[in-house]
Amino acid sequence: MDPLVVAQITLAAMQDILFAVAAGAFACGVLGARSGLPGQDKTRVWRTVASVALALAALAYLWLQAAIMSGSPLGEAGSAIAPVLSQSHFGKAWSIGLAGALLAALSGFQKERGAALFAAGGVLWVAGKAAASHAADSGDFSWREAIHVVHLSATSLWAGIVIVAAILLRRLEREPGRPPGQRAAFCAALSHLATAALVLVLVTGFYNAVQDTAHSSAPLLRTDWGRSLGVKLACVVLVTLLGGWNRMAILPDLLVLAERNDPDYAAAQRRFDGVLYVEALVMLAVLALAAVLGHTSPMGG
Repeated sequence: MDPLVVAQITLAAMQDILFAVAAGAFACGVLGARSGLPGQDKTRVWRTVASVALALAALAYLWLQAAIMSGSPLGEAGSAIAPVLSQSHFGKAWSIGLAGALLAALSGFQKERGAALFAAGGVLWVAGKAAASHAADSGDFSWREAIHVVHLSATSLWAGIVIVAAILLRRLEREPGRPPGQRAAFCAALSHLATAALVLVLVTGFYNAVQDTAHSSAPLLRTDWGRSLGVKLACVVLVTLLGGWNRMAILPDLLVLAERNDPDYAAAQRRFDGVLYVEALVMLAVLALAAVLGHTSPMGG
């Protein structure tokens, strides 16, 4: 594989992770506020830093794309950026996404309108990403592209809240004396939101997979795209099982022990946090594999 394409995939994975972290920090800030947990300023900082880094990564990705599309050496790709932006479909999609990343970054400096700005920025970012994906093969503003927007949004939210919550709960372990009910309420709200996002991911992901393979005559597992999809699906199954274990086996005990203020609550919370931490690691793999799929043709090769 061309080194520039490898670099593109790496940058795409970084962008997926950064947007997921930004979305997760936003959602965990809302859930934390409703549960009575502190740290809303911290999650806003995480959201802002991730959004700024996302915009910078997008700029680097544009440079790589200009080099690939023009056939220029990487160091001489600057002259190709203007034509790429003005004359290609990718350039228009990228511009929409960058505007979204900048809005998301700006939201961190606006306390009153921050939520609305981040939501608008997130929609623009995802819309730009969908417009530059395989989903755009059916044309802009198509049903397939709209479904992919929902899929990307749900995936980012699902992965982001798991990753950010794993970090947040680990940090709260170092703050003894906090009422257990607050953390238990946060964990319950986290589980409910993750479940809802997962349902959307599965439904839209199935639709996307059917559309992507509809015109391929090659056996799925004999293509790079098919093998990558298989590994991604295995990771999704694993993280779903881990989340299901936390939700069905650990969370009920956690809520009961928190309500009783039972001394065994701390051990239950550590079990929940431990499983969530493993989920977060697998989520990173899911996001990285999504970047690989986005740069591999479903038609084979």
